[in-house]
Amino acid sequence: MDELSQIEQSNKELLQKAVEIMKTVPDFKHSLSHMESVVQYTKEILETVEEANKEVCLISAYWHDVGRKIQNEGHAKISANMLQEEMKNLEYDDELIRKCYLAIYKHGWKEEPETLEGVIVRDADKIDFVGIGRWKECIETNCRFHKILELLPRLRKDLLKLECSKEIFDREIGKLVIYLHGRIFGVEK
Repeated sequence: MDELSQIEQSNKELLQKAVEIMKTVPDFKHSLSHMESVVQYTKEILETVEEANKEVCLISAYWHDVGRKIQNEGHAKISANMLQEEMKNLEYDDELIRKCYLAIYKHGWKEEPETLEGVIVRDADKIDFVGIGRWKECIETNCRFHKILELLPRLRKDLLKLECSKEIFDREIGKLVIYLHGRIFGVEK
């Protein structure tokens, strides 16, 4: 079993709680599949950024949007508080709790994370704006894309911080263009 799988296994109860909460979030753009994508992008970034605390990154990727169950505005801080409370209930170490809190409480568009782990989770979260899964779900549920489209031109240049995140973004936006071309012109690939 690889290191990231071991981390997920040793935090199974905590991560499963995030999954259960995300199943109830009523926002199609921030659904369970969004959380799963952010976790996968986080894992991919961690392949390059070896000095990051992998446990903090994975826990935080799972929990970064759970606060959306309560409200969208200010959800990052709500998510961080919910995670902090759950980790205390499960008797996690105070230092790990603090690091996870710092990794997610500032992951919004206009916020700057204070830690490397926060940068990783924020970058993974923003990469998903060009993820095919998110677009498929939005198209199927007829949700609006205006905010996503507004931010796309500056997403890579202004918002992504890590070079490896920009490389993932480039790959994913290429896949998205092919997918959208197929949707528009009825060409299956």
